[in-house]
Amino acid sequence: MRHMKVTNLVVVAHPDDEILGFGATGAKLVEQGESVLPVILCGNVDLRQHRPNDEQLYNDIIKANKEVGFKEPVLGGFPNIRMNTTPHIELVQFIEEQILKYNPTRVFTHHPSDINDDHKQVAHATMAAARLFQRRSDVNALDSMYFMEILSSTDWSFPYDSNGFTPNTFSEVEHYLERKIKALSHYRNVMRKFPHPRSEEVLKGLAAYRGGQSGQLYSEAFQLVFKRDI
Repeated sequence: MRHMKVTNLVVVAHPDDEILGFGATGAKLVEQGESVLPVILCGNVDLRQHRPNDEQLYNDIIKANKEVGFKEPVLGGFPNIRMNTTPHIELVQFIEEQILKYNPTRVFTHHPSDINDDHKQVAHATMAAARLFQRRSDVNALDSMYFMEILSSTDWSFPYDSNGFTPNTFSEVEHYLERKIKALSHYRNVMRKFPHPRSEEVLKGLAAYRGGQSGQLYSEAFQLVFKRDI
């Protein structure tokens, strides 16, 4: 049985990725009447440095996502920093289950060149799952899919090939950037001091740079990789 339709499915590896990559844009879309559901495959991040206890982590997840108006995330139990040990088909099937349940219009996920290997695994699994509508006639087609950029992962990838993050879609988020930063602050030990990429200064600087690229004010950037029509 399908749940109520969700407009935007945000498929990520770890708690906080959904806010880092989509926090401000998601908050804007929620205010415009859309819905955002994060799917976090490594819901317990058991190997995270300075990780809070289970109850604290769960509370942080709920508070952070509530701050930007997202629905309560779907939390998977896949192994943190060891997702490459999980059969690819299991990751794909877990994501497909969420597509079947929530019937999203758009899907957002990691860029496959991120330096974090869990991000790579999730990106490839999401791309496979996004084709579900072409394998099953009972599944509604996605309108589009996008890659996000995650500070301290997308920006840390090395330019060993030409397939790095290439933004081609920009969302102006001047009025939602502070909510994104506040949401991230609910995650204990995630925000760092400047010049770390997960600092308030870099978050604002990246948004200013992406805005300058696109002729907008503070913006979040995405790479559109699939769109059915125009």
